[in-house]
Amino acid sequence: MAGRRIDRIDEWRDRVDELCYDGERVEHRIDLERATIVVTTQRVLAFVPHTAGPDFRHVDRPNVGTVTVETSQRLAVLCAGIVAAFAGLAAVEMATSVGFSSVAPAADPEGIAPLPGSGLVVGFVETVLAAVEMALVALEWSILLVGVAAFVVAVGFVGYYVRSRARLLVVRVSGGEDLVIPVSGADLESEPVADLEAAIRPGSDSTAAREGRAGEYGRIDLEESG
Repeated sequence: MAGRRIDRIDEWRDRVDELCYDGERVEHRIDLERATIVVTTQRVLAFVPHTAGPDFRHVDRPNVGTVTVETSQRLAVLCAGIVAAFAGLAAVEMATSVGFSSVAPAADPEGIAPLPGSGLVVGFVETVLAAVEMALVALEWSILLVGVAAFVVAVGFVGYYVRSRARLLVVRVSGGEDLVIPVSGADLESEPVADLEAAIRPGSDSTAAREGRAGEYGRIDLEESG
């Protein structure tokens, strides 16, 4: 279904003239890896089938502001990774610096008088203390494993943050939602910002103005030759 939708958008990209109003004509076209931007005499048309919003948007040229390249960042994910890293560091430090097994008291059979049945009492106490010591050792290893797991989670968060960063071509729109277009490194090599700025800006950088000046120069030459 998504493939059919993208194919339909591709067909419209090849027939931009059919989307133009009466008297409107295409002046400039920028084909990016995941989008196409068309500048007409009146509007800026954007075909962005790979984004979450509409596949096609258009903005009147007077409403278009600056064009910039920005980086989208998921700061919440990065903060979660930092918190997990600190938690892992604290847990590992606690597990390695505190000897939990040394906290368990040791039995002193010499302090018990040789009374009838005292051997059973000593054996019972030693069994309880051994169980307590084993529980403390297990707690120490559990804290250490929790710290290691927190480090693994932190690495996962940071890796996801790095992978989720994306370069975006942002066209500011006055009174409306900005045009946000994903771009790749290959797209940026062709300097789409300067290209689009020059195409959108009225005056000397527009194709229409260049054509108008050429026509004026031609008329002047004819008048002078006549």
